[in-house]
Amino acid sequence: MPSVPELQLLHRRYTDLSNRFRAAWTFHQFLQGLAKTVLDRQGADHSTAFQDLYNELKEISQDLNATAGDLIRMRLDAVDRRLSDLISALEAEDSKVGANSLRQFFKRVRGYDEKILTQLVKFYLFAPRRDGWPPARLDKVDFLLARPSEEDGEGQLGQGLRLRDTRHLLEIFDGLWMLLGAPPLAPEVIAYRRDEVESLRAEIQAVEGLDQLYEREVIQRFRELKHGLADFYFEPSILVSVQATNLVLRARIQELYQREERRFISEYQRIFELERQVSGNEELDQDLTAFREQIERFEQRIRSDEFKLEDLAQIRESVRHLLPRLAEAGGKDPARIFEDTGEIDRAAAGSAVASHFELIGDHFKRLVDAIQDLPPSTGPREATLTPEVFPLRLEPREVLACRRVCGGDDSAASIERFVLEAAALRLRTNEQAQEISGLLDETARTGASPIFDQARETCRVADLFLFRFDHEVHQAVLRSDLSGARDLELLRMRLMRDYSGLWLLAYRPEFSLR
Repeated sequence: MPSVPELQLLHRRYTDLSNRFRAAWTFHQFLQGLAKTVLDRQGADHSTAFQDLYNELKEISQDLNATAGDLIRMRLDAVDRRLSDLISALEAEDSKVGANSLRQFFKRVRGYDEKILTQLVKFYLFAPRRDGWPPARLDKVDFLLARPSEEDGEGQLGQGLRLRDTRHLLEIFDGLWMLLGAPPLAPEVIAYRRDEVESLRAEIQAVEGLDQLYEREVIQRFRELKHGLADFYFEPSILVSVQATNLVLRARIQELYQREERRFISEYQRIFELERQVSGNEELDQDLTAFREQIERFEQRIRSDEFKLEDLAQIRESVRHLLPRLAEAGGKDPARIFEDTGEIDRAAAGSAVASHFELIGDHFKRLVDAIQDLPPSTGPREATLTPEVFPLRLEPREVLACRRVCGGDDSAASIERFVLEAAALRLRTNEQAQEISGLLDETARTGASPIFDQARETCRVADLFLFRFDHEVHQAVLRSDLSGARDLELLRMRLMRDYSGLWLLAYRPEFSLR
């Protein structure tokens, strides 16, 4: 019978192996899911080996207090070796997977559990680190810890995601720090490292544009700072600062992009509009072909939330290079080509929105007829799910706007009619996108169908509607009507998404008229 100190040592060893086993098993399941979901291949299956280890650990747990210590120690040694081999095999598989694949996986598998994410991070702590923390591995850890570190801002406009309760995070991070087994850090070292992170966070908050963010290399510097922390990264108070800065950076990029996206889109849309006026320049045609491919890659990354500021900077550089050449080839003054790019007078936009009704009149009538045919007692949300309205893909706010317009409510007639007309424009946008997608290949290549010109006209009107939405959201915020601003912002984003899809179809090269 082992002595009390021996038993305590064996119990600690058993607990340590059990913790490593849980982390490794969770990571094995994660790798299999990632291989199937993102990499489209079969991942290595170590299930049998894990099951054997589980059975062995279970037997050891039943014999811990009743068997000679030497025998238990030998069995634990054997489990340790086999588990270490499995961890090394999983580490080798993981080294072939980039951080982008990790992001794609968790984007598709939206329901994630804090405990599972913590187990995945623990695996990286248990895995051997021969040369410290490789940057790719620390990037993955940083991504995994960002998920449990954030929470929704309770639906408040402009809040988005925010840092979770610091006390809760410190409990998680304290456990990881203890698991790492790093030596204690002097308070002044912790304060210095934390100040580095917080200083960069202040710089991020002060950045006024995406170009400035890119030129100052803020993202790269923050990434390098995290890599340079090495084990210090896991010190709880430093890690809280890192995660707070991660959130600030993400929010700032999103805010700046949303602020500048209209100007950005109008810049490269101007390229495609000028392109139709120029022909016979082989060198320019080659550059335009490369530019279209660049835009297509960028749009794909935008849809998958993977775009980088470098992509944006390269496109803007291409625009600055192409616009003067296109202007000169088309007989325009290259010196004035950048004037008013992406800037449309709001008064003119408002009048244009008011004069477009012939474009969407039929769709407007379809929406109104479908909603008016419903019993008045049908609530707005319930109405969107009825067989008559569901195919129109309306939001409750649009149903409410229809009832206010048709009911003669003059208190906010202008905004209510605009909301309903925007819904009709979105319906037209989707129908035209489906029509273009369904065209025969030969017609699509020649651009012979009138639908292409009609779709481009729809895109021009949608551009004006988006400016009007920006204005109305701003006015709602000034009135402190945050709920109304949220509803309008949702409708703006829905129109933006559908309009972008139609724009890509209407202006892509195989649909462009020469």
